Amino acid sequence: MVASHFHNLATLFSVADLLAFGSLVLIGILHRWVSQWGKFFLVVSNLPISLAHELAHYLTALALGGQPSGFTVWPKIGKDKRWVFGSISFRPTMLSALPTTLAPLLWLPVGGLLLLSRVELAQGSLEKLCLIYLAAYVCIAASMLSLMDIKVAVTNPMSVIFWGGICWGASTLLG
Repeated sequence: MVASHFHNLATLFSVADLLAFGSLVLIGILHRWVSQWGKFFLVVSNLPISLAHELAHYLTALALGGQPSGFTVWPKIGKDKRWVFGSISFRPTMLSALPTTLAPLLWLPVGGLLLLSRVELAQGSLEKLCLIYLAAYVCIAASMLSLMDIKVAVTNPMSVIFWGGICWGASTLLG
């Protein structure tokens, strides 16, 4: 019984897929380890992730009329004594609130595409392959929503209703 489950997994994932997943886990472990070396390493190791995450918020707010301001990726300790790795202020409207708060999720397919295209992009170079895995890790980590992101989304119900209606209408039309 157990052997059949492993056989099913083996047909679902190739050895290369499992190595790619293992590489991402290893990068995550290294990131966490380096982050514990002190404040400087915590800041430096999270800077690319914070930049990508906050940039997604900023560009989406800008595109949808949310008037972004206060863009920062410099970490600080918040009121609750936890690290805040970046922030952006914007004017949440019916059009801008939900997409702006969920914008970092767009990094997830970017990371997935990097992983799917790793062989073609690396062109046999181990250095390029390592950079691709690192970039995919940054994309995936940047896609994680914070509690503040979720709070802004749910405190703007008209935006949720508006975009829910758009999605429902599009799925009805497209069948």
